[in-house]
Amino acid sequence: MICKGCHQDKKLIKAHIIPESFFIGHRVAEKSPLLMTDLAGVHPKKSPIGIYDKEILCSDCEKRFQDVDDYGQTLLLKHESSHIELKKSNSVLGYQVNGVDYQRLKLFFISVLWRASISKHKFYSKIKLGSYESKAKEIIWSGNMGAINLFSFFIAKFNDPDIGRVILDPHRERLDGVNYCRFYMYGYIIYIKVDKRITPEKYRKFELNSNGVLYMVSRDIFKSQELGIMQSIVNKKI
Repeated sequence: MICKGCHQDKKLIKAHIIPESFFIGHRVAEKSPLLMTDLAGVHPKKSPIGIYDKEILCSDCEKRFQDVDDYGQTLLLKHESSHIELKKSNSVLGYQVNGVDYQRLKLFFISVLWRASISKHKFYSKIKLGSYESKAKEIIWSGNMGAINLFSFFIAKFNDPDIGRVILDPHRERLDGVNYCRFYMYGYIIYIKVDKRITPEKYRKFELNSNGVLYMVSRDIFKSQELGIMQSIVNKKI
């Protein structure tokens, strides 16, 4: 089959879009997590190593993502205990992360975005980049970030360590008239801008820049629309 990275006819592998490490935490007592949907006629399916696509990449192209995938996992999962809570009146309003490698983290999110766009897996069906797909690939293959405004992002984090770890399917949305793609990654919500317009002012304070300090907004899962979505999916399967 033709690899969508190098465009050569090569053996393709089980390529993850969101790295497997972001799904491992959903395993309980060695039991595989379930992939569930509210689509009629689609039953829960075991997903022991997360969600992958066998029709997009060869092993050589998959290796291109190893460094940035490892960095994303380390920063968001392994070093999560080092994230500084920002509180007001005992309420957590956000989190501060110091010493962030701007280029590697941005490359990680762009690589997830690109892989989701080229995938035919139903889980990623709402992510289509159009003309931005080639721009994303060019950045990944060259390692050149280009303009700061291109594929800029910000992060929210659910403040519940258990229920907030949900991974819902990613989708496109408009925030103050600007196009974004939203991804869920084991307690984090990643908003990646896919638009030539600049980031809306109220979100700029959460954008990572070259000083290496990242601020994430805190979200209450019990007051979120995501909780209702999860309850709806579970109720339809009972």
